[in-house]
Amino acid sequence: MKRISVLAFILMSGHAFAQQKINNSAFMHAPESVATDNNSYYIADIGEGGNPTKKDGNGIIFRMDKKGNGAVFAKGLDAPKGAFILHHTLFVADIDKVKGYDLSTGTQLYNINLAPATAFVNDITAINDTTLVVSATDVNKLFLVYPGKNQRVEELLYTTPIKGTNGVTYDARSKKLYVCGFGGNNKPDGQIGYIDMTATEKVFKPLTSRLGYYDGIALTTHDTQLIISDWVAFEKKGILLKLDLASGHITTLNEELIAGPADFTLDAAGAAIVPAMLEGNVLRYNISK
Repeated sequence: MKRISVLAFILMSGHAFAQQKINNSAFMHAPESVATDNNSYYIADIGEGGNPTKKDGNGIIFRMDKKGNGAVFAKGLDAPKGAFILHHTLFVADIDKVKGYDLSTGTQLYNINLAPATAFVNDITAINDTTLVVSATDVNKLFLVYPGKNQRVEELLYTTPIKGTNGVTYDARSKKLYVCGFGGNNKPDGQIGYIDMTATEKVFKPLTSRLGYYDGIALTTHDTQLIISDWVAFEKKGILLKLDLASGHITTLNEELIAGPADFTLDAAGAAIVPAMLEGNVLRYNISK
């Protein structure tokens, strides 16, 4: 009985961290980010050729149902990346603009220009109902974007630069903005850390000495752990990391490596929905226990 119980535990553990491809056809080109309203997945796809900085008009946002069927939600973008849903609007980062789309109709509601301050806006999160935080990878900066009636953009000033500023997520309870970096000069020297948004002088404080090509970042349901994606290399070597905020301990979650784990999201069940950008798929990992 003991042997059977141990075997069952191993099988269940393997299943818990198994990789599942959730798109049922190859309709994507270079998916960089995914957001969900728990009914559908919204996938920001850079487009054919996968050039993240080219204004070529071939970027697409796909809406995919739970069965893995994809359809065009919005087209004519350039290289859409970070996707974030705030209320009933899907915001995406598109080279030097933040664009917003009505979830019901796909109608474009916002087109907020961040040029010439940046030409590589990357990820988006919200710190309240009226304020977005947008990362700018090319200039190692963060910007506050106010998409209301009086639209405006301002730089979020903080000390200790973040090389290749990339993934962002906000903890409303602790008022901490968690950020990870992709690194600089094609080196995997990005960091994982946070900024206390209540502080008068804002400082980026690293949470670990581990460096990497960090892309997506998300908080688990109880705000006790961070999940971070690390490309590791520009081939199928990517991993998902879990960082315990109390201990600082980091573990690798996946066994099968990912081809370009870009900006992911966690669904209502706590699973990570991860774009494999280099192979044009979206993967699901059951990471919660």
